Amino acid sequence: MLFIISMLFLGVINAQELKTLFTNENNAVALFFPDEIQQAVVGSPNFTFSYNKENPQHVGLLQGVKGTDSNLLVITSSDEVFSYILKYRKSLDTLTHFVGKQERIGLEKSVSITALKNRMLVKTNPVFSQPSKVDSNYRVQYFEKFSSYHLKHNQNSLKKKRKKGVVMCLKDLVYDRTEVYAIIEIKNRSKIDFEIDYLKMFKVNGNRRRKSSYQKIEMKPIYRHNPPKIIEEGESRTFVLTTPKFTFGDKEKLLLELKETRGNRLLQLVYD
Repeated sequence: MLFIISMLFLGVINAQELKTLFTNENNAVALFFPDEIQQAVVGSPNFTFSYNKENPQHVGLLQGVKGTDSNLLVITSSDEVFSYILKYRKSLDTLTHFVGKQERIGLEKSVSITALKNRMLVKTNPVFSQPSKVDSNYRVQYFEKFSSYHLKHNQNSLKKKRKKGVVMCLKDLVYDRTEVYAIIEIKNRSKIDFEIDYLKMFKVNGNRRRKSSYQKIEMKPIYRHNPPKIIEEGESRTFVLTTPKFTFGDKEKLLLELKETRGNRLLQLVYD
């Protein structure tokens, strides 16, 4: 009913086939709109669309349970209207959607020239472009949900390194939006607890034997999910390190370096 009432206020509607979005109860599907979300309505209690109402942002999170198909109506701060068909799917291929302005179905109302100028001023002023504390908190929530999902479902294994009873495994590198999620597993098969001094990620280039051409650049994580401080005897721990997005050149490789506190065990895993 809310969906129908909202549609009555649209000034212009473009005749086009609505896009279908798939979701389920285990994944948070992120939708990034070209402008801040001002209002959103779903037509069935089987689906939920969460967005920041107090401090409008570009992103909203979609989830749903098995049941009747529904729809989603979103109105942005620029009065643009977006509409989608919602369907449940047990397994998802896409967890992130970047919505283009060409997907809009119309405008809620005409926008004054003054309002447009004010919006342009906000977008071009560097003071307004800096991320707020609320934006940062929302990104952390997204990192947490995305990391938690892959810890439960990702079964890949890219490369392993063994040394003195300790096994470090790079399970996967997952690219999403502007970040890379490194899923790492550490197993302690020795008879001594392994206390972690540090685990660092580097991008390396060149031959280590030729110091003049060898480069080692650290890639510091912007988020860590379930990082362990100690791996006890016989224990296995899996966690996620999130870094800004990176790519490899022809001679570049990824180096994971794991060092023990008050011990001499040092593992270096190279992946290319």
